[in-house]
Amino acid sequence: MAKKSIVALISLVFLLTAGLSWAQDEGTTEDPDETFSLTVGDEVAKDIAEEEIENLKYEPELEKGTFDLTLTLGFFGMSETLWQHDRIIYKATDDAFFYGNVKNQGESAFNPILRLGYNFTTWLALEVSTGVSFSEFQAEITNPMTVNAETPGNPQDVVELGEYDAEHRSALTWISNLNALLYPLNLDGNGKGRWHPYVAGGVGYALYNLDSAYYAGSATGINGNLGLGIRMIADDLVSLRFEVLYQVHNIQFDVADYFTERDGGTVKIPVYEFNEAGFYSQVQEYESRTLGGLAWQLGFTIGF
Repeated sequence: MAKKSIVALISLVFLLTAGLSWAQDEGTTEDPDETFSLTVGDEVAKDIAEEEIENLKYEPELEKGTFDLTLTLGFFGMSETLWQHDRIIYKATDDAFFYGNVKNQGESAFNPILRLGYNFTTWLALEVSTGVSFSEFQAEITNPMTVNAETPGNPQDVVELGEYDAEHRSALTWISNLNALLYPLNLDGNGKGRWHPYVAGGVGYALYNLDSAYYAGSATGINGNLGLGIRMIADDLVSLRFEVLYQVHNIQFDVADYFTERDGGTVKIPVYEFNEAGFYSQVQEYESRTLGGLAWQLGFTIGF
């Protein structure tokens, strides 16, 4: 009987051990695979997300075949002699004519410019521009003299200029250009990068309108310009731009029909010039002048 009991007990232990082993195998058969699969899946998903972010990240680039609309603000250096004429009338009264060496001096002017350009390649663009400047000019009178209106000759020195003898009035310029922009760092065809220095130059048209009693209308001339600039691409739409250009042109003002009119227009005094003896004649023509000025500009560009 004891022997049977021992055999039964051993058999029971064996069955319990086998059952536990089988249950453990059944509970863990798929867990390792599932855990491994989840770990690998997370890493792959992370790699894919980082790759997509990298692909979506914008890389600054100056692209060919695109248009640019640019607005810049700055100043045009007009601080030079815009016009001058010696021994010319500057005032007339019933009794005397006053004359002297007169010149109109310009000053730096506020100068907004609007531009439209096209990028043919990553290193060459063409653009048309138009800009205006608003300022004033100041007349200077030296060696002032006076002569009798009825009996000219025998000129006399003027002791003191009057408060309004020298003009101080408004000046407006309008300059339009067709310019080429060369980006030397992009000559290899690669327009990538945020900073793009360039050389600019071209020709155009200049107009001067000075509110002066000596001129008839505006003076115009062919304009040439040359300069340097740099463009900073902020994103795929907007760029910042800084530029320095030297503008040069030759202009000639036309002589006004009358220097002034008095007594309701019944007395008209032409633009007179005087010789050294104090005798006068009407001015026929002014000399042309070559004018130039340094223009610096700062603004933004919209690409499309």
